[in-house]
Amino acid sequence: MTKSSNKQNVADRFALLTGQDNWSTAEACGLPSLRMSDGPHGLRYVIGEEGEEQIAASSVCYPTLSALGNSFDESLVYRVGQAIAEDCIRHDVAMILGPGVNLKRTPLCGRNFEYFSEDGVLSGRLAAAYIDGVQSKGVGTSLKHFAANNREYDRFFQSSEMDERTLRETYCRAFEIALQAKPWTVMCSYNPVNGVYASENRHLLRDLLRREYGFEGAVVSDWGAVKHRAKSLLAGVDLAMPYDEKCEKQLADWYSRGLISEADIDESVDRLRALIRQYETTEPLRKAELTDGQKHALAVSAAEQCAVLLKNDGVLPLGKSQKIAVIGGFAENPEFQGGGSSRVTCGKPLSLCGCLRDQGFDVDFAQGYMIRYHMATPFGLRYATDLAMQSDCAVVCVGNTWLTEKEETDRFSIRLNPIMEDLIVNVANVNQNVVVVLYAGSAVDVSAFRDKVKAILYMGFGGEGVNEAAARLLSGEVSPCGKLAETFPVCLSDTATGEARGNSYTERYSEGVLVGYKYYEYKGIVPAYPFGHGLSYTQFAYENLRVEKDSETDYRVTLTVRNIGARDAAETVQLYLADKASMVTRPKKELVGFAKKFIAAGERQKFGFTLTARDFAYFSPVSDAFYVENGIYTVMVGASSADIRLTQELKITLPDEEQFSQY
Repeated sequence: MTKSSNKQNVADRFALLTGQDNWSTAEACGLPSLRMSDGPHGLRYVIGEEGEEQIAASSVCYPTLSALGNSFDESLVYRVGQAIAEDCIRHDVAMILGPGVNLKRTPLCGRNFEYFSEDGVLSGRLAAAYIDGVQSKGVGTSLKHFAANNREYDRFFQSSEMDERTLRETYCRAFEIALQAKPWTVMCSYNPVNGVYASENRHLLRDLLRREYGFEGAVVSDWGAVKHRAKSLLAGVDLAMPYDEKCEKQLADWYSRGLISEADIDESVDRLRALIRQYETTEPLRKAELTDGQKHALAVSAAEQCAVLLKNDGVLPLGKSQKIAVIGGFAENPEFQGGGSSRVTCGKPLSLCGCLRDQGFDVDFAQGYMIRYHMATPFGLRYATDLAMQSDCAVVCVGNTWLTEKEETDRFSIRLNPIMEDLIVNVANVNQNVVVVLYAGSAVDVSAFRDKVKAILYMGFGGEGVNEAAARLLSGEVSPCGKLAETFPVCLSDTATGEARGNSYTERYSEGVLVGYKYYEYKGIVPAYPFGHGLSYTQFAYENLRVEKDSETDYRVTLTVRNIGARDAAETVQLYLADKASMVTRPKKELVGFAKKFIAAGERQKFGFTLTARDFAYFSPVSDAFYVENGIYTVMVGASSADIRLTQELKITLPDEEQFSQY
């Protein structure tokens, strides 16, 4: 090969490493271009621009990942993933940019609606189901944002600072589990981690992602996350997105100076070749088989299974003989997704009033407030309270707008707009049977009205079918079965982070491994609604717990759950583990398993789980490995983190030579 042809060959490879435009890989090195598009709760396919606004094709909008997290249902998430892949197939999209598994360290994070949970095990397993569902149809995924991207505030600059145990045990846990599903790509985050940008962080991308977790796919940058293309190449970023001409110049400069080698270039080129071949070889899987009606029906069903009944003092389900006042603008025009790059263009959700009337309810509507410029303003408050006074039950629909919960900015409060809080209180003053229907993508402070109303139904950001689902749940046609994937604190000051946001340079993760429910329990703080909480229209009895030993760190856990109520319903069993005494700070309990099953009234279902060494272990920076400490552990089975129904202790005794000295 001549010098000039080699120069051209290198330039061709540089082009492949930098993307072609905003959405596509480069057509270079004899390889075709692949299209990527935003997700994750539906396909956001940009087809043009009008001024500064992007125009997107219409797709089905499913519940956001925060809502899907409340389902605790891997099979549901798998089916949603498959359906989203079908919209990708329809538009020749090779890869959807999701799912996101960053933990909800603070409820203020504006992008929490895109993430499953505050718990790494739940997030990881649901993400794996999503990945399996999408990729079963020959469409790729991009697991994101690796790692420790837990705020939108100054996300391009502020460093997430933590010890190695916290990083490995907590913020990488969901990625570690989800990677078992073999996503085609992993997306690195914007933020620095311990002072080094994720796109240049060799410890994250090479030591952990490649060597420890065994990821063999391509690493793509978040859009604009690469600060220096050559440095990111050496760290392990294979594809920098979107196209930026300075990337090729930086690569060429460092190559000419001998700072990057042919081997460095080819390592990433080979991974991108493999990515494109993977798309080509999975072509037989790309069959769009669902009708638009079937996809919408799935969106409704998913919203039903994601909804969480937080409180019910006997007012739900509604009775057909009652006169129902439905109050609040969200009843007619609900918020059903957050703002930013994940926002899906879809059909308008149906009216809750219309859906209830279709089921035979006597319903009148009052506005109560209007959303103007995405803020609530009073509108017809007197009429709303008069209507509530004349009705047997009042259903008040409130929540957050997509400008409250959105990418690029965090919330300043977890309370609702004061106009909405006042509306609920005023209605409750004249009607003793008030039901609040709550539309939001993350935890909400409900202290202003929790004790004044009879029921609270949390729909989350439930996608385009949210009001159809709400009507079926309120009427009792379907029993609620969702469980909170994140704690609802009494107030913001009860959280580990409070109002703190860092100083734009750094934020210290001082709570360490005590994230979410682990923090509240360790500190003895009682939340408004705990992790895993969710009521039903029936009751369940937990029975016959058995813990059987296969080896010193391997156990089988079985139990039965009996539906002792009068309604058929699904129940989620949660398995927790606690180390009774440890040489390090450990949570009071940690989720290690969960399963959801439908149980007919009067019937029972058997649940089974396995425990392995990883479930008992904590990460020891001293030995740079996960370590199981000898001692007594408590197996806990419950309906929530605060509602433990069955417990049993076990003792682990590993050889002394494998142990650190203890007390």
